[in-house]
Amino acid sequence: MTRARLMATLARRVARDPLLRLMRDAVRASGAGAFLVGGPVRDAALGRPCRDADFTVVRRMTPLLTEIGQRLGTRGFRFRKRGVTTWRFAAATGEVDLVDAVRRGLEGDLRRRELTINALAYDLGSGRLADPLGGLRDLRARRLRAPRADAFRDDPARCLRAARFLAELPGFRVERETRRLLMAASARARRVAAERVRVELDKLLAGARPHDGLTALHDWGLLEPLLPELLPTLGCAAGHGRPDVWRHTLRAIELSATRPRLPSHNVVRGRDELALLRWTLLLHDIAKPATYAVEPSGKPTFHGHEVLGAKMANRLLERLRFDTRARRRITTLIRLHLRPGHLADAGAPARGMRRLARDAGEDLPLLCLHAACDACGSGATRGTARWRRLSRVLRRLPEVQARLRKLPTAPLLTGTDVMRVTGLGPGPRIGRLLNELADARDDGLISTRRQALAYLEKKTR
Repeated sequence: MTRARLMATLARRVARDPLLRLMRDAVRASGAGAFLVGGPVRDAALGRPCRDADFTVVRRMTPLLTEIGQRLGTRGFRFRKRGVTTWRFAAATGEVDLVDAVRRGLEGDLRRRELTINALAYDLGSGRLADPLGGLRDLRARRLRAPRADAFRDDPARCLRAARFLAELPGFRVERETRRLLMAASARARRVAAERVRVELDKLLAGARPHDGLTALHDWGLLEPLLPELLPTLGCAAGHGRPDVWRHTLRAIELSATRPRLPSHNVVRGRDELALLRWTLLLHDIAKPATYAVEPSGKPTFHGHEVLGAKMANRLLERLRFDTRARRRITTLIRLHLRPGHLADAGAPARGMRRLARDAGEDLPLLCLHAACDACGSGATRGTARWRRLSRVLRRLPEVQARLRKLPTAPLLTGTDVMRVTGLGPGPRIGRLLNELADARDDGLISTRRQALAYLEKKTR
């Protein structure tokens, strides 16, 4: 995109967006010097939508703050981070950040950024584009380039951000010297706060090409400081005649991005759910190295890797400060990820299909897509007998769940009822008995509480 065309695009976006329009009017009314910077300008050049609204102010900061406060009807608050003072205002459509660069100047502020493509600035007052570091040229060349030698050493989280941009911006590459700077700073990434790591990895995994971002993490030496639990997967055989676990994982994630008419390929709702699916794919075989064994025939086995993997994944997700619900969803999918294949191999028994539909709950569609990506990522070929069996199961499971939802949802007996009747204490057997009661009701053998009690007494007599 040319400079003139980018300025015209930004002018239209400012005119259409109420918040940007308010900022433009406040700048002109106060006589301030303020620039829309970073992601909004970059994304406009790439023809992408952007929800961010970040500004750099180089003149008359106080009058601008007063004008914005009056227009928004709220006062901003100030915070300071890594030597940079920022004012933040809460607006109806989001937050507005204004960086104080009155002393530093525009170019000084842009040079502190991690990449030149994020060092473009649009003057809200004059409508002119400022590009002192050649960011627009790098955008045209699809090149990621650092504006200064210490960009990554000063803030190692920027190494992760660079990998994230490779996932979000297909076809971009890292300039050679910038790659050297990234790799030199990678060991410092272990100091990055867990919350920042999680946010960047969420964005990377929700990108158009997450496998490219993950490959960069490996190539730049960032797996060891950020995701050391994945290191043993490199070189660990994923199965007989298959690539190693790491390459299988990347392939499964790649398939989730392309989704070439896989069962449930259209079930993902939004970026958050997409990131959750890909976290599950990233971690589903994390325990294969720990459960690796070889049968007398020479075939590798990984018995119980789904159970141990769920526990290992939960510890990793806790370290990255995931909330309880997200951890539960991811670890449940990991624990269940082999069951669609087992059902396919067993001939899709009705009880097993119903039980898996109940156990997966709201995330059954994600489990089906996961199973399809996992199978194809292991080399499953369309048209083979095993793929036909699995795909039939994956297409039928949502139908089974839809039928179950039409049945009464409240159980006939509670766990307390089962313990009272059987004399058993709390434990896994209570859960198994509750599952058997649910199966019996689904089979039409029982339909009332009295029948359930009689069935249970007969079962445990």
